[in-house]
Amino acid sequence: MKHNSFAFFLITGWMVSLAAGCSILPSRQSISHPSAPPGHAPISSLEMQTQFPSAGALKSELTMPDHYSIDAWVRCFTEKNHNSFQTQLDRACHYVVPAQEIFVRKGLPKDLVYVALIESGFSPTAESHANAVGMWQIISKTGSRFGLEQNQWLDERRHPMKAAQAAADYLSFLFDTFGSWPLALAAYNAGEKTIQKSIDRSGVRDFWALRENGKLPAETRDYVPKVYAAVKVIRNCSQYGFRFNPDYYLVRHETVPVPGGVKLSWIGKQIGVPEDSLVNCNPELCKPVTPPGCSDYELCVPLGKGEDVLAALTNCPPQKITSEKPLAAPSPPAAVVYRVKRGDSWSGLAAKYGCPANMLAALNGMKTSRPLKAGQSLKLPAWKSSTSVPVAKANRGKENIIASIPDKKKRSGGEQKRISYVVREGDTLWMIAGKFHIPVKTLCTQNNLKPNQKLRPGNLLLINADWQELSRMAKRKY
Repeated sequence: MKHNSFAFFLITGWMVSLAAGCSILPSRQSISHPSAPPGHAPISSLEMQTQFPSAGALKSELTMPDHYSIDAWVRCFTEKNHNSFQTQLDRACHYVVPAQEIFVRKGLPKDLVYVALIESGFSPTAESHANAVGMWQIISKTGSRFGLEQNQWLDERRHPMKAAQAAADYLSFLFDTFGSWPLALAAYNAGEKTIQKSIDRSGVRDFWALRENGKLPAETRDYVPKVYAAVKVIRNCSQYGFRFNPDYYLVRHETVPVPGGVKLSWIGKQIGVPEDSLVNCNPELCKPVTPPGCSDYELCVPLGKGEDVLAALTNCPPQKITSEKPLAAPSPPAAVVYRVKRGDSWSGLAAKYGCPANMLAALNGMKTSRPLKAGQSLKLPAWKSSTSVPVAKANRGKENIIASIPDKKKRSGGEQKRISYVVREGDTLWMIAGKFHIPVKTLCTQNNLKPNQKLRPGNLLLINADWQELSRMAKRKY
């Protein structure tokens, strides 16, 4: 894109310097960059003004700049990575047309949808090391900021079109903030605060000048040229030997309102579609069930199957999974601090305190493969029982908390044993109750919880469960 902001800044700075009687910016200062190709002459500030003017840039247009970094990425896409780029184009065919309609409605360049190609190769289930999710690689905070719902049942950052709307809104905001698409794209990659700091420190409001001066993160210096290179290749696909014509896009799916709490496996059986296919159609669902608690969820199904779903819901209503409303998390049952003695082992402590060894290790953020050392402190479950075993005092002068050995009892003809369970991410009361084959009501009574209470990872639950089932579970890896 051609920019005038750098020129405007230089002229403004020159006028201010005359008024103040001092020089602010040096003129014709040479700018070099370590990533410039061999033999490429340094670009002067005057040349930068001529090549990349930005004042008056149109929000609805994406003009192609003339820059060696873009050409370098074009060569990379068309030569070295030709096959992988074609694979990404094949995947893009399913999303480009509806996404472009969203961008155009918002007054944005339709070619900006190819940001998703650089971000994820148009993969709705992509996830980065920084926990950015979906084909638009949106972090949780930005997703919430632009209206994407995220909970244990649903992550709309993986919804192709809802995420496209959020990405379009974010890009629109970034253009309004920085006044050019190169800077907006840079901010999409690095964050608006990072780009604003680069501008404030350098006094330059032009991406290409900031890039040549080395004022941006290395990833961002390449990110913007990559986006432009992808657009340049796609605008001339046949010239570069690629097959891509999104105008032949065919709608393959439709949405149908389905009540919350309905399993995809049930729907699949009713309409003759594999559960995996429904999961692939709805990548935003964290579990293979429509989000409990919603009256109607717009579920994506193969084209022509919507009426079959509605008929099945009417003729044989399924059993629904109930929603759990988030409430204040309960305080975890008390734990004790135990000082490891010579000869102690995970299996020995597990047998002594009636807690599976791997669960005991998880409570301490450790693994059973790591041997215990005499003198180290461990957290152990504090049992509510008359038979107690004294343990060492907790640090910082806290009172002794007494641990006790649980008793085995006969209940309903089966041998019962009380254990502690460490709540993991995503656990719910009904899931834990199902795992140990006990009623949710019983689990709540044992731990003074409400049936709709939300659990917090790290909480400890006390569970009276069948001894044989516990023996089987102890052999599994939690």
